[in-house]
Amino acid sequence: MIDRIKKIVFGGEREREVVELIGKQLELIIDTCELMKSVIDRSDEAVVGDVCEAEKLGDAIRRDIILRIHSGAFIPALRSEFCNLAEELDEILDELEDLAMLYLMMNFIPDELREEFVRIAEINSKMAYLLLDAFNALEKGGLSDILLKIKIFEEQVDTMKGRIYEKLKVIDFSNYAEWYFFIKFVEKLINVSDLIEDASDTIQVLSVSIR
Repeated sequence: MIDRIKKIVFGGEREREVVELIGKQLELIIDTCELMKSVIDRSDEAVVGDVCEAEKLGDAIRRDIILRIHSGAFIPALRSEFCNLAEELDEILDELEDLAMLYLMMNFIPDELREEFVRIAEINSKMAYLLLDAFNALEKGGLSDILLKIKIFEEQVDTMKGRIYEKLKVIDFSNYAEWYFFIKFVEKLINVSDLIEDASDTIQVLSVSIR
């Protein structure tokens, strides 16, 4: 019964096109998370432009997905959730672009925080790979284990957030603008993991709906 339902949901040409486009969104998120990891770990400002280009491409993919869904892809009961997923994935790319731009506005990253930032960037990247696995699991199965791994990583980032804000108390900033851009950078770096978990929750809802 479950296999037959999945065939009905994913078997049509328009449905397959949307699934492939969402897959492209997810691959783009993976690539962009890897780029941000390079920016933070090696101060590779040259790839910031690539992050911005990825956001533009992601926005075009999102529009294509929404158009195809509103043109009749999927049964009505599933359309809103697939639209929600496409919007949430686009929001992740938006956040990564903001993160890259904020990096350019900061004067420095204190040594005592760089290691924490690199670790969060690495976790965000791992979560992005898992998010693609979770989406593929809608058809292939094994979703619950993947969602658990995403949850564990998000909790690790939450724990690191507390340590980062404690260290921020003793860092001297030269002016308000420097402090502001730095705090916004920290918030958005941490928020990427939250947004990835939100998207994984939507995939879980889709999994229940498909059943």
